[in-house]
Amino acid sequence: MPDPSVDTLRQQLRERGYLSHGIERWFALDPWSSRTFWVELAIVALKAAAVIALFGVLPLTTVMLFRNHPLSALEIVDLALIYGAAWISVVFTLIVVIALVLKLRPALAIDTPRALLVISIFASALLTALIGYWWWRFPTPPSLPELAAGIALSLVFFLIATIVVSAALLSFSIYEVKRVPAIHQRPRTVPMSIAAVMLFMLLLVPAWIGQERNAEHEPLQIVTMPVSRKVALVAVDGLTQEILSSSTLTGQQAIQPMISASTAERWASVGTGVPPKIHGVRAIEGIRFFGGSHILQSISDADLAIRKLAQREPLPPAVRRRDFVWESFAKRGVRVLAVNWWTSSEGITQQSIFAAAKGDPLAVDAIAARRMITAIDRDHPQFVTIYLPALDVILNRLPLDRSAQLAQSVRALDGVNATLAALASRGYDVVLVGMPGDQQAGHAVIASTFRLTAGSSAFDIAPTICKLLGFPASNEMPGHSLAGEVSRISSYGNRATGVTSHGVDQEYYENLKSLGYIR
Repeated sequence: MPDPSVDTLRQQLRERGYLSHGIERWFALDPWSSRTFWVELAIVALKAAAVIALFGVLPLTTVMLFRNHPLSALEIVDLALIYGAAWISVVFTLIVVIALVLKLRPALAIDTPRALLVISIFASALLTALIGYWWWRFPTPPSLPELAAGIALSLVFFLIATIVVSAALLSFSIYEVKRVPAIHQRPRTVPMSIAAVMLFMLLLVPAWIGQERNAEHEPLQIVTMPVSRKVALVAVDGLTQEILSSSTLTGQQAIQPMISASTAERWASVGTGVPPKIHGVRAIEGIRFFGGSHILQSISDADLAIRKLAQREPLPPAVRRRDFVWESFAKRGVRVLAVNWWTSSEGITQQSIFAAAKGDPLAVDAIAARRMITAIDRDHPQFVTIYLPALDVILNRLPLDRSAQLAQSVRALDGVNATLAALASRGYDVVLVGMPGDQQAGHAVIASTFRLTAGSSAFDIAPTICKLLGFPASNEMPGHSLAGEVSRISSYGNRATGVTSHGVDQEYYENLKSLGYIR
């Protein structure tokens, strides 16, 4: 005959939503022969997992909002649903495992409230550690507001998980202690669920506050200084000051490398002159939800749920929120030619060059240079810029042996020198900027065919180019001009949104893979 006091306690717990019908029977049953045991265990674990998941999505979704703003309300809901499903599966499995261990190992029976609390704290600490690991596996450290919000919501998650796990395990403890622990004297499942939903609704506020405005704007009216000089900017990925030991260029100087998570981010910073938080380029590829209008660029390496359930694609040009400086020149009447630049839909695009090269990095540089010279001789632009990635691909991305790497590197450098000579012979003042690739040691480098003052970082390139073409720099650009003082305006403003946020074709994606940019 069961102890009446235990039956009374169970009735109280059922009324508070902790236990389901029939739970009073399952601990007396053999788990390997009783369907009731598994049904009741699954119900208890699923209820606990659902409540914990409501709070588990909050820190993850908040961090993703900080790193991938702006997102639409639908995309935020998609994020929450994916993370919620992942949490339910993880928590459900954890509670079932703990219950089975306690059932099959009587020596581990929970006979005091302290034992119940210790097990619950251990389980919630393990779940919170998963958040910490996920957060740690982002390629860049968090900002201070992100750090504060993420830690606060993780602590809330830890406390809620402790309460809910202990509630799920109450059936073990009431057998022994014949009372309900003080923490569960009042029902908390419903108010906790309501609180989680309300907190999540607050996350949708930035989706409306930060809605993008698609109206076209006239170019900002600025005062320029007409100049007749022709300028060329040659950007060489993987080129360091140590590699560029001898060159026909003068004024060669080492500068600090630009620390960032991706090639596209570094070179978008060079071309726009502004930091990634302003220009918005963070990665070479991103994640797009089916039907979503935004690309999520900052994804944790440990985020298997998002990577498996969303669509991966290279960044389309529309993700860049600031113009390259030469795009600002072109809007104001300067004849410009841009070749092979990341996240650019102007000039000779990277997609067309990578497709023609068919995975050969030396061919990428050769095709880009050949098309550039053809366009120069035809159109005679005042400003020319070309991005040459072969050296970086050879040194850092393809699995080549040392002899092949050395031979191809020499050929890539010969191609760079030939490009510089071709530009100089056509009357261009040439500025060269090189930066080490991912995980590559060495200093970034600036060199030119004319004298420049000492620089400190690749952010100096954009203000320098502005000065050379008679344009002001913006106050958003942290660098300074290496060609003399330059006037400043507050900002060139957001990039015109005439370029739609469409996907990038599969062929380009495969070309990125063959060149080692995507693994």
